[in-house]
Amino acid sequence: MSDQHKSGPAQNASLEWRENGQPVSSAFNDIYFSTASGLEETRYVFLGQNHLPERWRALEQHDVFTIGETGFGTGLNFLAAWQLWRKLAPTGAQLHFVSVEKFPLRLQDLKRALYLWPELAEFTGPLIEQYPLFLAPGVHRLRFDGGVHLTLIIDEASSGFESLLLDDPQRDSRVNAWFLDGFAPSKNPEMWSQALFRAIARLSAPQATFATFTCAGIVKRGLKDAGFEIRKVPGFGHKREMLRGEFTAPEQPFRHRATPWHLPEPLAANVGGKIKKVAVIGAGIAGASVARALAERNFRVQVFEQGAAPGSGASGNDQGILYAKLSPKPGPNGDFNLLALLYAQRLYPQVCAQAIHFGGLLQLAQEEKEQQLQQQIVEQLALDASSQLARPVDAQRASELAGVELNTPGLFFPAAGWLQPQQVCAGLLRHDNIELRCNTAVLDLNRSDTGWHIVGEDAQWQADAVVLCCANFNRRFPATAPLPLQPIRGQVSFAEATENSRALKVALCGEGYIAPAHIPGHSPGHTSAYRGAAHTQHSFGATFKLKQTDTGIRAEEHRENLATLAALLPGIARDFEQQTLRGRAALRAATPDYLPLAGPVAEWQKLESTYGALRKNRKQLIERRCPYQQDLYVLAGLGSRGFTYAPLAAEVVAAWISGEVMPVSAELVKSLHPMRFAIRTLGKNRPLEL
Repeated sequence: MSDQHKSGPAQNASLEWRENGQPVSSAFNDIYFSTASGLEETRYVFLGQNHLPERWRALEQHDVFTIGETGFGTGLNFLAAWQLWRKLAPTGAQLHFVSVEKFPLRLQDLKRALYLWPELAEFTGPLIEQYPLFLAPGVHRLRFDGGVHLTLIIDEASSGFESLLLDDPQRDSRVNAWFLDGFAPSKNPEMWSQALFRAIARLSAPQATFATFTCAGIVKRGLKDAGFEIRKVPGFGHKREMLRGEFTAPEQPFRHRATPWHLPEPLAANVGGKIKKVAVIGAGIAGASVARALAERNFRVQVFEQGAAPGSGASGNDQGILYAKLSPKPGPNGDFNLLALLYAQRLYPQVCAQAIHFGGLLQLAQEEKEQQLQQQIVEQLALDASSQLARPVDAQRASELAGVELNTPGLFFPAAGWLQPQQVCAGLLRHDNIELRCNTAVLDLNRSDTGWHIVGEDAQWQADAVVLCCANFNRRFPATAPLPLQPIRGQVSFAEATENSRALKVALCGEGYIAPAHIPGHSPGHTSAYRGAAHTQHSFGATFKLKQTDTGIRAEEHRENLATLAALLPGIARDFEQQTLRGRAALRAATPDYLPLAGPVAEWQKLESTYGALRKNRKQLIERRCPYQQDLYVLAGLGSRGFTYAPLAAEVVAAWISGEVMPVSAELVKSLHPMRFAIRTLGKNRPLEL
């Protein structure tokens, strides 16, 4: 993914439109579908020849079915499959649709193309709503009601599929049926490469089927060499023949391509549904996000929270800001920041709309260095005044958007803004498969042959798997004590809204932040409905104190927050100085590289004996896997961007537990892996701190 990031956003499809409304690719001089019979062709070629009606009627409740597709195009195949799934699949079953697209359609083109199919309107609307606002190269996860997940990979077909490979035959071989679509081999031969067929083989489950409209020799040879049994069958309409078949390749001896430090033993994947009940420790944004992701996959989830309500810890501020620190450079930090923001912007309106206020956010460049960085971002990501991700604005335009006078330029994020943290956590936890236990401190965790035992003050509970989501408190459990989490104290200040401050319309971020006025604890409606009401207040701050762990309110940190605000809004800061400020202090948990920890946890004492040779050569291949703590996972280290990071990181944890296709590239899976720091320590020949 990072290599693609160097070239900025993906290159969109270049279309021509025929008089009948049919989209045609200018680059390949080929149609996306027939306006007369495109939907019926999809049903015949891809749904029918993969025998999906019969296979889906035979599914059990909670089964997972995965489709792989070359060429997302207009999404017509996905929508047709979703429609059939809705009709035939049992309640509780999960559909994963994984599709690659090198030249994605712009949103307006997608709308125009799909409006030709009014019978799919029930499904077209949600796809349009969830379609990425910014088509960044890489893996995008879109979620829909009814257990339907779309993994849209913006990339060339072979490298896109390869980016998902975890180097684990059991976890990688998940695709049950292939839609080999895309433009005709005669017009797009580069897509139909040997690398593509190798990737398809590695991703195919035993007896996976395929269907394709073409009978071209390059496709037949490629599929046969990859291990597919091929049959010619009658094509659709005027097409005389097409291909379908089944993956019949015998199991091959497997060798890892790189040291598999990131992989638990194969049986750790939830193959056969052995994990049914999951305990989540912590009901902040990390725990709430994980619980929701698991509940939607039909796991029964018990959430244990030592506080009186969800979001009692670091997630419990009165107002939170949803933003990402975009980067002009390739790499996991910039990639995850961008993809996590896009996913959070899609998720929150679906599950807790009353607790979000996404009317826009201004990220202001107060220093020359920050202005230069933002200019690089604008150039690298090709942002302009119409961009839905972020738009460059000068000080005058920033002032108009904010409703108050500003003297610095910045980036305006039209789909971001602020949210109410505790209400967001509560909304995420509002699901029939979630049981919330507040005022319940977990004192210990024990593993036995029957699963995990969660020990409270006066009771015990049992679960098949555990996810620890308790920030710095993760270090209190021996299983996660060595994780390199560092506490960072942050104090936010609260001020009563003034006549001047009530004019603020959007959240501002710079050296600090301030959110628009609101009524504390008030969730319904939009900010504008109560901006002029009495007893409204602003949240602003926040301080950043490394390794300080007390949470008392400090007058000097109120003064620090006021000084930071004064550089942004001097008049409003002077008004606030006349008040007796209130505040809240809490502890963030951060990692050394400021990316979260999301995934399984190894047996710490076995690391040295398994991978100690990395001390001499960190690049060598060690085929062995280190033993992992069975069915134990963690989501922590969200730092100050918890509400941006948690939703996508939670999807990663849910994918580890369920054994499904990952929602991010394998590169990012490793970049978020809880064991990455221990492996780096061995590679640098430094002592492990266990």
